Amino acid sequence: MEKDSVKCVGFDCGNSSVRTVIGFYDGDSVNSEVISQVPNRAITVNGVDFWDILNIFDSMQRGFKEAENKYGKIDSVGISTWGIDFGMLGKSGQLLGNPLCYRNIFGSKGMDLVDEQIKKRLFDLSGIQNHPMNSMYQLMGIRELLPEYYTAAEDVLFIPDLLNYMFTGEKGTENTIASTSQLLDMRTQDYCTEIFQVTNLSPEMFHPVVPHGKERGTMLDSIAKHLEIESPMPFISVPSHDTASAVVSVPASEDNFIFISSGTWSLIGTELNEPVINDKVYDLSFANEGGAADTITLLKNSAGMHILQNIKNELEQINARTFEWPELIAMARQAGVTAGLYDPNHTSLYNPEKMIDAVAALSGESEIEKILASSFVSLACSYREAITDLEDICGHSFEAIHIIGGGSRNDFLNQLAADICGKPVITGPEEATSLGTIAAQVLYHDPAADLKSIRRAVAKGIDTGSFTPAADFPRGETYRKYLSGKDKSNSLS
Repeated sequence: MEKDSVKCVGFDCGNSSVRTVIGFYDGDSVNSEVISQVPNRAITVNGVDFWDILNIFDSMQRGFKEAENKYGKIDSVGISTWGIDFGMLGKSGQLLGNPLCYRNIFGSKGMDLVDEQIKKRLFDLSGIQNHPMNSMYQLMGIRELLPEYYTAAEDVLFIPDLLNYMFTGEKGTENTIASTSQLLDMRTQDYCTEIFQVTNLSPEMFHPVVPHGKERGTMLDSIAKHLEIESPMPFISVPSHDTASAVVSVPASEDNFIFISSGTWSLIGTELNEPVINDKVYDLSFANEGGAADTITLLKNSAGMHILQNIKNELEQINARTFEWPELIAMARQAGVTAGLYDPNHTSLYNPEKMIDAVAALSGESEIEKILASSFVSLACSYREAITDLEDICGHSFEAIHIIGGGSRNDFLNQLAADICGKPVITGPEEATSLGTIAAQVLYHDPAADLKSIRRAVAKGIDTGSFTPAADFPRGETYRKYLSGKDKSNSLS
């Protein structure tokens, strides 16, 4: 293709922010720049949590206009968001209300309706672990607790699908976001008839899966006129689940690689051509989610930076001052690796009233320096545990670990991961989801592109870090200490 840069906008909408990023592809490399970032949060009304989808939509429009004002005509747009949540449309095609948040009780209610034997069957059909957050269970709970809302719905659109619909007027979905519903058979990456029969949900409420790299629709003339931009503006089918988009940006040259998407949570997994659905995967709590270009992302959702972030927030409240990460890391280094260890996925850490007290109870430590050290080391040990399980499932070892996302900025944790796992760690990109959302649009603009060539282009446009395992680190002793204190009956992982 021509060397003139293609300009793509990627919207990266997470639980805490809406980001507009512009990317440039010149046929050889992908580069990006953050245009805007605005806060996003769930809003509680009468004890029920909602997402302010209209504010998200407005933020995206303003971000798009800012990108075009700065760089001229945009060539395409892609949207990625968190998974599992959705909006519901009535017969008129209008939104029935702001989308409900996965933190509500509806998913738990839906899951209570299904016995354990059926849950195992649902995993065997879908390849997805049963969890109350999954769209399937949320819908079952809404049907029970909000029947007037459920019966009025004609369409279910997952959050990125809803935003695409608001921009283009076209209804559809793609495999990565739909896989978080637990309604797909990941062998075919299409909706599973038996799951709809078991759950008594209506397949007519859902929409066809659009392959990646294809056009989902063009911006509505009314929006283009409002934004004063040229139309048509194509919206492209990208991996719209943020984890899947992040994996697109992994700068791996090898076919078999491990990634850790490090943020509030740690998504630890690998990319496969086919799903792995068996008892071992089920027992080890791994899931087969949709990946880019018809791949499968076999992963586990594990504890992440939220533990350390909450400790930081509490220290700032207690001391009425700001603690920067270098200071906290220095405190942890002072304590060394001899502190008591704990399971970062322990149920008591999911949403404790006081994180410092909860960690102290599990680790047996009372000094803040040792609590910090314990948290860093325990988190790295949980990485090794998940990677060991993943290697057992796949039947082979992995040479290196790719850490992407915001957590990849923490060099202390990166080095601990290398030391405890005994594998080299490559870090970056930090803006993994945004960059992946942009890079996936290359499939639309360059017919010769594939996932490997996209990753090569991403690698040329980013800076990466590398961390080598220290030869004298007591990794075996540290990991055994971690495992000996783990109570599997109270672990979320």
